[in-house]
Amino acid sequence: MFSFPEISSELYITAAPVLILVVGSMIALLQSVSKSLGSRGAVESTAWITVLAAMAATTMIPTAPTEYLAGGLLSGTLSRFGEVMIMAVAVGVMMMMREHHSGASFFRGEIVSLFLMLLSGMLVMIASDDLVTLFVGLELASIGLYVVIGYTNSNRRSQEGAIKYFILGSVAAAILLFGMALLYASCGTMRMSGIVAALPSVAGHGWARIGALLTLVGLAFKLALVPFHMWAPDAYESAPTGITAFMATTVKIMILTVALRLFTGTFSSMNEVWYPAIIILAVLSMIVGNIMALVQTNLKRMLAYSSIAHSGYMAVAICALSTTATGLPVRAILFYLLSYVVVSLGAFAVVMALETEDNDQLTIDDLSGLAKNHPWLAGAMTVFMFSFSGMPPTAGFIGKFFIFNAALTNHLYGLVLIGVIGSSISLFYYLRIVVRMYMADAVAPFGAVKAASGRFSLTAAILALSVAITVLLGTILPGEAMERLVGTAAEIARK
Repeated sequence: MFSFPEISSELYITAAPVLILVVGSMIALLQSVSKSLGSRGAVESTAWITVLAAMAATTMIPTAPTEYLAGGLLSGTLSRFGEVMIMAVAVGVMMMMREHHSGASFFRGEIVSLFLMLLSGMLVMIASDDLVTLFVGLELASIGLYVVIGYTNSNRRSQEGAIKYFILGSVAAAILLFGMALLYASCGTMRMSGIVAALPSVAGHGWARIGALLTLVGLAFKLALVPFHMWAPDAYESAPTGITAFMATTVKIMILTVALRLFTGTFSSMNEVWYPAIIILAVLSMIVGNIMALVQTNLKRMLAYSSIAHSGYMAVAICALSTTATGLPVRAILFYLLSYVVVSLGAFAVVMALETEDNDQLTIDDLSGLAKNHPWLAGAMTVFMFSFSGMPPTAGFIGKFFIFNAALTNHLYGLVLIGVIGSSISLFYYLRIVVRMYMADAVAPFGAVKAASGRFSLTAAILALSVAITVLLGTILPGEAMERLVGTAAEIARK
């Protein structure tokens, strides 16, 4: 018999970020068809008010693990961690887009409406225990990304990348949905927590095994793990750089949050299915991602293959999850995710600062001699490249240390060895950029880089903050950061 869910103030507080984004999206959509209210200034004001209000609301999400609407909405430290990070990235991307030459095409009513709506989809997916709600959030975010990639800058390159992403993403969504349907048929529940509890008793069933494998394939596609990575280089290269930065960071936050909820506590029961599959995905991603990055000349395409390799490192920590494991793998993944998001946002901010309307597809050679003309940009990029490669004293070094430590604790010596080899390969293409900036003569007229409007540059603020966090997480704050993640790891372990 149907019963209305209990409505409480805590429910509205938890759902406030999503509600704010949906309302803001509807307002922006109405502005797109209004002559008097559809100016860039008006639309941009709507975007800023909505995003900042939603970000403020995420900080008020209760940390006590609670579920609402029969599992359709969750509160807790993991939900708040993911939502705060996604909203922080959204604020950073909007700050960079405001000063970028593509800002005029971004701050339009229809684009802002899509952007706010896909943000709401991401938050729904992060804070859901119900498979139907989770899938709706995923598709809301994915469809929004497809359109924003191809429609913000309506050139042939962007449209081609968006169509490729859309076609492959649709296939992956179908695979994921079929996997979820088989898990539901095997476990008798649409709740992820219920599936986690029921999987040990049905692990030997054929449908459960196939469903688990198909679900993993769908998540691997969104995380751009090899061999499900083909969409990433084209999408990263063709999208406006601000959207590329957003996609490279928020999608990983969204998918890893779901993966942690699903795999923690069920890994050993489906060990024969998930364990070898994730090992293969991790190994291929670390090796193929780093090797393919070696031969790239386009800067964003190189960062795309670098992102694939970093997904492989995170998959190593996922392999370390089991019912008897401590919270170290979970904390390692979350710390690595935090450091990766900060560094990626900073690296793409440098790319955006150097792009012009005549040259929005930078090559690695274009960075030659950058230190002579723009020493601050070169210095920031050097910090980010050191962190990506895992060199001290940066957050990337500490993140890889935690990842490999979690793997060694669970006796995954082979994966650690391959991870070290992959990191060694990455040194070449990361340090090649540093060599170009400091030891080569300029081959591109970067004196034409546009100065930030006004006395205070928003992009410079993003760069300064990213550099500071990268260094602090690699020197004096890693212990405190890991301590703050203890509660999140404990919350996941209880599910």
